[in-house]
Amino acid sequence: MLAKARGFTLMELVITLVLLSIVLVPMVGLLVDQSRKALDPVQEVRASQLAQRLFNQMLSRAYDQNSDLNGSRWRCGEVLNGVTYPTCTASASYGPDSGETRAYLFNDVDDFDTAAICNKGLTSCDSGNWVRASFFTQDSSGEASEYAGFSVHIAVTAVAGCAANCAQAKHVLLQIRLPAGGTLPFAFERGNY
Repeated sequence: MLAKARGFTLMELVITLVLLSIVLVPMVGLLVDQSRKALDPVQEVRASQLAQRLFNQMLSRAYDQNSDLNGSRWRCGEVLNGVTYPTCTASASYGPDSGETRAYLFNDVDDFDTAAICNKGLTSCDSGNWVRASFFTQDSSGEASEYAGFSVHIAVTAVAGCAANCAQAKHVLLQIRLPAGGTLPFAFERGNY
């Protein structure tokens, strides 16, 4: 005798679909959460590239406005062969000098201080003296920045233990705010050489 063929009942099919949805909903939630987390490392790499770019710009500039003005190879605050060269810029006067309205015009390290940039109204600033990365990454032709959404905060201070007109070193604290939130800090010291 042949066995009677039996399929799934409608009730069994509905129960199966409900159980599958109960199992799959949390799994889909985990996958969506992971896609958001995957964006952070990409933004962190871009922030590191931006920091390296800004460090290269700052390190390619003179130590101070009063250093080596005409390629004469002297340092601000230096006494050499009985000649006293101009003192270094006072830390209270850090920031862009007259006529330095864009980052590509900055000629010394302390010109990059964002508090001074914001105080002089050279660009729009967020609270806390945060400046859009495009201010630092545009060239003289005004090319658009590849760092859209990134913000930069740069604090240039005299190195600890240095007098107001510091002739030894300047400490640069660079912070980059990611478009997705979060801040990455970077720092270096620029010696008077």
